[in-house]
Amino acid sequence: MSNNIDEREKRFWNNYLSLLTQHQIEPEKFEWSVRHCENYIRAFKDTRLKKHTKENLTDYFSSLINNQERSYFYKVQAIVSIKFLFMSIHSPLLNEVDWAYWIMSCKSIEKSHPTNYRNNHPVSLYGKSELDLTGSGNPDEVDKIVKIIRTKGYSTRTEKTYVHWLNRYFKFAKNLALPVDQEDTIIRYLSYLAIDKQVSRATQSLALNTISFYYKNILKLEMGDLSEYVKSKRREKLPVVLTHEEVSLMLNSLHGTSKLLVCLLYGCGLRLMEAIRLRVHDIDFGYQQIIIRDGKGNKERIVPLPVKIVDPLKTQLAYVKTLHKEDLDKGLGSVYMSAELIKKYGKSDKQWVWQYVFPSAKLSVDPKNDAIRRHHLHETGLQTTVRNTARKLNIAKRVSCHTFRHSFATHHLERGMDIRTLQQLLGHADVSTTMIYTHTANFTKGKTSSPLDFL
Repeated sequence: MSNNIDEREKRFWNNYLSLLTQHQIEPEKFEWSVRHCENYIRAFKDTRLKKHTKENLTDYFSSLINNQERSYFYKVQAIVSIKFLFMSIHSPLLNEVDWAYWIMSCKSIEKSHPTNYRNNHPVSLYGKSELDLTGSGNPDEVDKIVKIIRTKGYSTRTEKTYVHWLNRYFKFAKNLALPVDQEDTIIRYLSYLAIDKQVSRATQSLALNTISFYYKNILKLEMGDLSEYVKSKRREKLPVVLTHEEVSLMLNSLHGTSKLLVCLLYGCGLRLMEAIRLRVHDIDFGYQQIIIRDGKGNKERIVPLPVKIVDPLKTQLAYVKTLHKEDLDKGLGSVYMSAELIKKYGKSDKQWVWQYVFPSAKLSVDPKNDAIRRHHLHETGLQTTVRNTARKLNIAKRVSCHTFRHSFATHHLERGMDIRTLQQLLGHADVSTTMIYTHTANFTKGKTSSPLDFL
């Protein structure tokens, strides 16, 4: 009898390994994959694998991703291995479980993540810690520029970018062999970026804007004549745009949370972080619109809510409400709110309307005050899912999450939308930014032709 059991078990794992091979999993990962599956099976040893339910997987994955001792890679590998386990027995759970959601939940929001960066990096600490890495020796100047940036309400990414380029400029100026005046230092630095570092025109302009911001707001000086600096070559890059058929292929290959997020990127033209950071009160089903409150440049705008995702969004919010109630019952339920929001709305961090539409399944501990919160999903999970899906579908384009925003704009122009309306939907400050999509829209199939076709 035991020999028969051993033979069945051997066939079972051979089938499992064969499935891994079919999906091009590296052989060196086979041992770990089997070990992850064995750990899962042991956790429910009294229940046959084919009798497992969605609740079994939810309990196991929740415990796994909230285990602080396990690495991100370990957790992702475990979930993928268990997914193949249920695929090998043709379980209906394969389509019932949102595997991508659990994988996206494995990664925590880091201290340096833009969502809660400023809570964990006060101005007085920011400059010193950043300058310790560069050795520029101007901590007070960096502190000043950070204070101005935060006063003006600029985004965290803008703050980090400006500080980065200011540090690089300070370090360059410090290493100059001969003392030179300020204008000459700037000219030398910008020329150095173009000639030695071969940066793009946009990167060089960003460095110049940072230095200009510093002179105007900190030194209260106007920069002199800088016309002599060597300008980088301008390289105009056209956006990558998917056809309607390719978008359909991608959406049909995605499931659950990842599909809903991509529907928002393509259906509303959202940036990745705009979709990830949506809160419950941003969805207005009555007026069939979505309010983007934390857009680029700290601007707000309204975009139409596609009818096709109304029901999936309602289902998602029902899940969020259930999850939030469970957290409240445990004495938790807090969500991240900036200091400005708390000052304006009081301690509303446990209210339903402030919860993220796409919360992580993992709880996070705020290193500043040890508060346990539920952040939004980490954006890298969706980026990986989109990239891998495009590769599996053999789409010969560099597909990223932002590609769906480009496709949204191009497809609208193809249908005759005027450029000003599109500018408002995309949230562009200048219409010249939106104009780049006229290049991709003008060369769509059937609108142009080649003289070769008339020979």
